[in-house]
Amino acid sequence: MAAIAVPDRPTPPLPPVSEPQAGLSPEQQRRNVLLLGTDMVLFMAALGLVAPTTLVPLFVSKLTANPLAIGALTAVFQIGWLSQLFSAGSIERSARKRRWLLGFSGLERLPTLALAFCALAAPYLGASLVLALVYLCRFGQSLVGGPAATAWLDYVARAVPGERRGRFMGLSTMLGNLLGVGAAALAAPLLDRLPFPLGFAACFGIGFLILLSGYLPLFWVVEPPGPPPRASGPLHQQLAELPGILTADAPFGRFLAGLACGGLGAMGVGFLVVYATTRLGASDELAAWYTAILLVGQMSANLIFGWLADRRGFGAVARASCLAGAAVAAVALAAPNPLWLAAAFALVGVGQAGVMLAWLAGPMEFAPPARRPSYIALAGAVVGLASAAAPLVGGQIVATLGYEWMFGAALVLSLAAVAILGQQPRPGKRELPQEYR
Repeated sequence: MAAIAVPDRPTPPLPPVSEPQAGLSPEQQRRNVLLLGTDMVLFMAALGLVAPTTLVPLFVSKLTANPLAIGALTAVFQIGWLSQLFSAGSIERSARKRRWLLGFSGLERLPTLALAFCALAAPYLGASLVLALVYLCRFGQSLVGGPAATAWLDYVARAVPGERRGRFMGLSTMLGNLLGVGAAALAAPLLDRLPFPLGFAACFGIGFLILLSGYLPLFWVVEPPGPPPRASGPLHQQLAELPGILTADAPFGRFLAGLACGGLGAMGVGFLVVYATTRLGASDELAAWYTAILLVGQMSANLIFGWLADRRGFGAVARASCLAGAAVAAVALAAPNPLWLAAAFALVGVGQAGVMLAWLAGPMEFAPPARRPSYIALAGAVVGLASAAAPLVGGQIVATLGYEWMFGAALVLSLAAVAILGQQPRPGKRELPQEYR
């Protein structure tokens, strides 16, 4: 089998992608970038009120004290991303991706509204039933979010030149984090002044409205031209092609292996807020402020990581994010009181900023244009599975050995991820062997 040629030394930034710009006026090109960025800004802003690492786990902790149940919250969400594997081939074989973008992007916002109804129903339904509904909401969001993200990222790859994607993603996420800080600041008084569960219902409901406002700009995006669709084939053929990409493109496989190990190293993130409230005595109001601190960390890191991605590649961003993950575990181990954990949440924000850029935009750097959806799907599946296993493993460690052992394991795995990622040269223009094109 022919191998992909990878340069022995770092290559300059990828050249602008000229093909997507053909057929669109400069005004349409600029408007596309603005509209796609607006969607991402508002999507990130909503996380200040529907934060998966703080507010949602905090709500679940009101229903059960079982650490495995809290860890499963992240696991069911990550498992849903496997839908990308089953949809990538069909997206590649579609001449137009618009129906995938609009249809699934709309559906992925609805589970947030359902979370608000779950909170309102909590006093009237048993805790076990409400917990099951929360799991269903989180799973449903990623299940339909997988195809939506694949189509959205393919749009971005065709609309934004290669040497500007890091800054586009970084700036959009930073502005979203800035709005998210304000949203998280609103969450604190809502949780403090409204009785349980009305405070959570208000947070989730307002978050849904922000998500809905971000969906509307997508209707005005003009689909950029792209490579011709691949020849049609049955689903089993599409799935059978995916493992071959990892073996044919060894640098991409190593990139995903490092991200997956880093995902396992993030096993403690979903437990930080519960650890703060149950072991260190943090109040619910302080826990809400943790979200704001996390978003400040993300906001500060996004511009830097966007600049780093455009100059050194997304592998460098991935290494930096895994180092931040190791620092999170170290601070959690050393924290004598809940205020110290503010530094850990700031580092969580830094790490999540880097992981998001590397996970979402990194595959674009490796993929031939016609296979972008498959590369995006593989990244979502491999990293998603690792991220799904991480909280379950972490919850089991907490239940049997305690939080200290869990944070220690997270520290070791994060440092191992840095070693796996290594100092890979930035990929240049690439072509897969003919059988995988």
